[in-house]
Amino acid sequence: MPRWLFFGALLLLAPARAEDAPVTAEQRDVALAKAFRYLDEQLWKLQDGGSPRRQYSMAVAGWAYLLASDKGGKTLPPRKQQIDRIHDELLRYVERVEKQYGKDDKREKDGKPPPVGPDGFPMDMEAMYVAQFVWPLSVAACFFAECAARGKHTADSKRALKAIAAVLETSQQENGGWGHDDASRPGMGLPPIKIPKPGGGELDYPGTLLAASHCALAGLGITLKTLGTKKTDALERGRGYFGASQNANGTFPYDPSQKHDVPAAEAPMLGAIEVARTAGAVFALFCAGLPAGDAAAGKALDAIDAQPDLVSEGHGSATMALQYGALLARSRGDRAWQTFRAIFFSRIVNGQAPTGACSCICKHEDGAVTCDTAPIPGMPGADEYAAGNKTYVTAIHALILALDRTQPRVLPAVPGPKGPVTPEK
Repeated sequence: MPRWLFFGALLLLAPARAEDAPVTAEQRDVALAKAFRYLDEQLWKLQDGGSPRRQYSMAVAGWAYLLASDKGGKTLPPRKQQIDRIHDELLRYVERVEKQYGKDDKREKDGKPPPVGPDGFPMDMEAMYVAQFVWPLSVAACFFAECAARGKHTADSKRALKAIAAVLETSQQENGGWGHDDASRPGMGLPPIKIPKPGGGELDYPGTLLAASHCALAGLGITLKTLGTKKTDALERGRGYFGASQNANGTFPYDPSQKHDVPAAEAPMLGAIEVARTAGAVFALFCAGLPAGDAAAGKALDAIDAQPDLVSEGHGSATMALQYGALLARSRGDRAWQTFRAIFFSRIVNGQAPTGACSCICKHEDGAVTCDTAPIPGMPGADEYAAGNKTYVTAIHALILALDRTQPRVLPAVPGPKGPVTPEK
């Protein structure tokens, strides 16, 4: 944000505001301990079935617990029991998705249509239970891979990773991307939903989304590397999907049909959410084996480095965008991580409630940004929904804080910034 030189000089002389003061390692660990105490209880209260928010939150929290177990102490004791419990829960979930996929395959081979209910929704409740499986399976892959890398539940973790790889490879769509689940399978996917078409009219909800695809491609890449699989068509097709979808300014759109050549300066409403989405896209591409000197990736990294404060401004879930922004920054080395830390850590720590619960820290300066903990007036069950979102956001913030303590063992190497990156508040 530009400032007049006079006011800039005054700011240099002024004491730092409390909310902008650097977060110390001690403050980070106190915040992390509070978040863990909150998650220890609240994770298990999340609704089980329908939405995959429970499994997603558990996978993220489990990864955070694993990282924080390194150099654990009185302030932050290891969470072995919680890690074991989460591992068991996610293993059952993976097996359930895998079983449903086999069931759907048999229906398809026998030529039998899936039973449907009102408005085309599947009557098979097992199918509804695992709807939108791409998100939790993808981040569960990171948790299981980290377990395997650390020698925790190695055999079961690798068994889960093999099942995840099979489902993600099978649910990849013809264009190389992924949606919420498998849009080509009526027994698994939700029915077509009409959404507004830019410029007027309507269109079917897309079968693939860049956000779902970066979750899936990152999870699949980390999975296959952990299993020792050097090359698969799925990773190559996934990289091709992102290559074909990239905007001219280096960022990535909501879905491939919305690819554009509009400069960021001319589309400020799109700029924030597309920069945020780009962090996840670049992270996924390097998880999938993209070479370090790739020109398109370099252009995407330039777009992020020009406005690093925007990785918290995602659409669909601002906090998920922040999660992948953190993973990307950690993968790029100390300079990128310190920039990320300087921008976001004080907002995370100072936004934490005494209970340990965290709130979404997006600036939410335009309507396209989706604040995860903003209230939804008049929504049935709004209090329960809001409590669940607090748990989800707290799990992601805990992972981000834990990344500052310990380098994960499953992250790819990503090129660092070319020059100084100036944090903006």
